Amino acid sequence: MTIDPTEGHTVRAYDRELTQLRGFVLEMGERVIEQTRLAVDALIEGDAETARRVVSQERKIDYMELDADDEVFNLIAKRAPTAIDLRLILALSKVIGDLERAGDKAARVAACAIELQTRGSRLPEVKILHHFRQMAELACRMLSNSLDALARTDVDLALGVFAEDRGLEMEFDAAMRHLITFVFEDASLVGQVIELVFGLKSLERIGNHAGNIAEQVIYIAKGQDVRYQNRENLIAALSQRRR
Repeated sequence: MTIDPTEGHTVRAYDRELTQLRGFVLEMGERVIEQTRLAVDALIEGDAETARRVVSQERKIDYMELDADDEVFNLIAKRAPTAIDLRLILALSKVIGDLERAGDKAARVAACAIELQTRGSRLPEVKILHHFRQMAELACRMLSNSLDALARTDVDLALGVFAEDRGLEMEFDAAMRHLITFVFEDASLVGQVIELVFGLKSLERIGNHAGNIAEQVIYIAKGQDVRYQNRENLIAALSQRRR
């Protein structure tokens, strides 16, 4: 089920402003996804040049956050929104913060790639690279789906993002077990392993930010703040209501 809270105002300019703000936030999200994919590719391929480009472009996401915050402030000051409009604007403000932090995590993955190259470390073992690829695919899919849910105000799609949380956690746990094994086998790999842990944890956090965005979709659609609630129970409760 989808709804569009930006439709139906008597002042068409207001509709356009709300639509433009949401569109800008979605564009910011797409940039974060692109940054994440580039960062992981750079790490897997040992491409320090691409990794440096990701780090330098992270500032663009910061500037997008500032511009989006200005738009939020202007809308509140000019339109004095109420009800679902206010929920939409407040939710978008929180989404903006989550996307900026997810962009920081993408840059952290790129910094991991740079550090490994600077140290002259050999590329990580194939198993670890596989975990990076799997986690990146999961995190990017979760982020993409959360943005799609935001675009449509689709509660079902938001719940689907929650459902993928466990898969991301399991992949992270599996990667950590492999990394610990490498350290036991060769203590000289400690420095490399520490960097890889930072990179893997950053990907997990990107998935967490996707979940936060999905929570805001439910807030927009239902007027219910579901932060800090058990997500398995939340999926069951909201799914039951929709039958």
